[in-house]
Amino acid sequence: MKKLYFVLVAVVMFFAVDAKAQLGVGVGYNLLNTTTTVVDESENNSLNGFYIEATYGINLLDEKWGRLGIEPGIRYTLGAEAEHEEILGVKTSASFTEHYLDIPVHVKYGYEVLPSKLSVHAFAGPVFSVGLASTLKATAGDTTVKTNNYKESDYGRFDLKIGLGAGVTIAERVNVKVGYNFGLLNRYTGEQVDGYKYKSHTGVFYVGAGFNF
Repeated sequence: MKKLYFVLVAVVMFFAVDAKAQLGVGVGYNLLNTTTTVVDESENNSLNGFYIEATYGINLLDEKWGRLGIEPGIRYTLGAEAEHEEILGVKTSASFTEHYLDIPVHVKYGYEVLPSKLSVHAFAGPVFSVGLASTLKATAGDTTVKTNNYKESDYGRFDLKIGLGAGVTIAERVNVKVGYNFGLLNRYTGEQVDGYKYKSHTGVFYVGAGFNF
């Protein structure tokens, strides 16, 4: 009888949490920043792009002081950059493209400024990231060379980021947010030489809009 009681309590708790859950989708602009440091000199490179995401927000507490919950999600991110130049009459170009799959697990706090009309929120948490593809393409005249950076260079596919951000939600449906993911892992996977340290870290700034179902 006790086992049946605990099973029923677990089922009720599951549906109680699930009733407070909210599925969301979103799109937006992102700027991928890669900082490469050799010895003491740093160089920054940026890739413009976009993201598409789906989130699943679960409210854990709903009190007068606000709402507290967790919001796991999955996000596809694209970043690209291209340069064109003419050298000695020969047209040349170089392009760099990154495709990522991010899995953020955010702790989210929200407060209703106007009940059911306008709320503000802030979020933070880890972001697990895996590179799907990273390509460097160089063209000079009729000759094109493509490089798979994950297979043909010392560039790591995986990263762990810390995400921070804030936003607003309108009528409990439409939300706008801005955030930044700080990359923690050194993406350079080659050998380190004493006195010649090589580091490569990636950060992502993004701003976008979404809809909650």
